[in-house]
Amino acid sequence: MPVRTRGFSWTPTWTIRAASIALCCLLLAAPISRAQSPGGLPGFFQNLFNPSPPSQAAKRPSDTPLGVRAHKSGARKEEPASARRAPDFVATTTARAPGAPGGAPAGPTTFVSVLGDSLAIMASQGLTEAFSDRPEASFTVLARDLSGLTRDDYYDWPKAARALMARNPKIDAAVIMIGLNDLQPMSADGYMLDTLSDEWRAKYGERIESFVAPFHDAHVPVYWIGLPPMQDEKVNSEVLALNELYRDHAQKAGATYIDISEAFADENGRYAAFGPDVEGQNAKLRAGPDGMYLTKAGSRKLAHFLEADIRRMLDKDKPPQGDIAALPPDIEQQADDINAQIRREMGLELGGRPADVVLPARPLAGPILSLTAHPTSPGGELVDAKAQATGGPIAAALQPGAVPEPEPGRADDFSWPRPQQP
Repeated sequence: MPVRTRGFSWTPTWTIRAASIALCCLLLAAPISRAQSPGGLPGFFQNLFNPSPPSQAAKRPSDTPLGVRAHKSGARKEEPASARRAPDFVATTTARAPGAPGGAPAGPTTFVSVLGDSLAIMASQGLTEAFSDRPEASFTVLARDLSGLTRDDYYDWPKAARALMARNPKIDAAVIMIGLNDLQPMSADGYMLDTLSDEWRAKYGERIESFVAPFHDAHVPVYWIGLPPMQDEKVNSEVLALNELYRDHAQKAGATYIDISEAFADENGRYAAFGPDVEGQNAKLRAGPDGMYLTKAGSRKLAHFLEADIRRMLDKDKPPQGDIAALPPDIEQQADDINAQIRREMGLELGGRPADVVLPARPLAGPILSLTAHPTSPGGELVDAKAQATGGPIAAALQPGAVPEPEPGRADDFSWPRPQQP
């Protein structure tokens, strides 16, 4: 019997249709899993009315780690070590020396200490840039700004050098650049000495030698860099006097004096703020008040004067360029095996010479050809005075002032009128 609800007639037929539509929608919306519903629709009803946790669901092949096999018991077992394939290469870090391509990074092996005032700090910056491609070179900045040799009450450089070498550090070379703050009176033995006076020069020279002595006694080479030209003419004249003291007393104490005046001066030997850099390009080299300091390009140019000596220290343990570079052990062995195989295929002995071939004796000298011999005639005989007297083209050519007769049609035939060509 139909049921009416607000003008709508509800019948059992409509009830069946509505249930069928709902069941179809539920089937289409449910996710299909091959592992959980291998049978399709029966599996769906089984999970719908009897759900169970998917504890035994199978994994995809890509989820299983390599070298691990699943057994019936569910346990995993690794393959034996004998079944694993050995690597067909040798790690480069085990076969190559530190610093070589593919090897471990090279550590510093050569240590250079830079001492002095603010100019020494700039010199160390230029050296660091110059040797950026050589990690085995290490530069330690021990410079102190506003220091010098006249004010030992502010900082005593000879005493500091003795204390430094007493610690027995690893120093292969010392670089000293100082003097910007030394153009002032100096106190010595209770007296105040005027700048650049005779007493001042004598005392200043003693401090230069005392500064170098600890390094020289420890057999450490010292490079003393002179001061560059200054913009102020009075200051520049005093700097020239300091450079003379550095040259005389530093060399007397065993140091190597490096003069950089011409590299930072113009064609007249005076101060120049601009000049060629290490690449030969015009660049600004000086900076600071009155141009006393160096720019980055100037610091790099200053380092150029030390670069050759320091590179010799770095390369002292390396073979000369003419020698064959040593190969890593693994590559060297492979190269020897290949060369031995090539010699065997060519029928050569290990010495590189055929076993059954006897080389002929080599003459001590080849044919001798004279560069001043007399010319010969077409027959090969020497042209003598008799041949010259009898005539002939060669004899005529050899007679002083003689001109051979021109042949008709030749380039030296100037007869006129010209003969008619056939």
